Amino acid sequence: MANTQFSDTIHVLVYIAYFKGKKITSQEMASSLETSPSLIRKIMANLKRSSLLAPTHGPTQLALAHDPAEITLRDIYATLPGQTPLLNVDTHTSQNCPVGQTVPKVLTHYYQEIQAAAEAKMAKITLQDILNDVTLMQRLTAE
Repeated sequence: MANTQFSDTIHVLVYIAYFKGKKITSQEMASSLETSPSLIRKIMANLKRSSLLAPTHGPTQLALAHDPAEITLRDIYATLPGQTPLLNVDTHTSQNCPVGQTVPKVLTHYYQEIQAAAEAKMAKITLQDILNDVTLMQRLTAE
């Protein structure tokens, strides 16, 4: 099953940026993500600890700690608790088989290259890029 932590965290940040200056509740964000308010509060607590969300004056006064153009997907990815690689090798393979012995080692090398390439690409995509796309898609669907 896919882990959606990264997507959910981006969603929360985009939501806060999209509704900048408005009162926002964890219930409203939870509705947007179709999840529980407690999960939203956990995500927001993590974002505050990671200095991506500004300290607030009240539960509904949410703001980004930086301009969306200064927050990259790599920055967001780095905040995920228990951050694991995007791809994981199954190491529970037979050591009595030449394929089982070597495939995990070979895949580890390739997966590390894929991870580095993905993180390099994440460093080039900002929260502002995502916000711009969301805004554009909203305009296009409204027409």
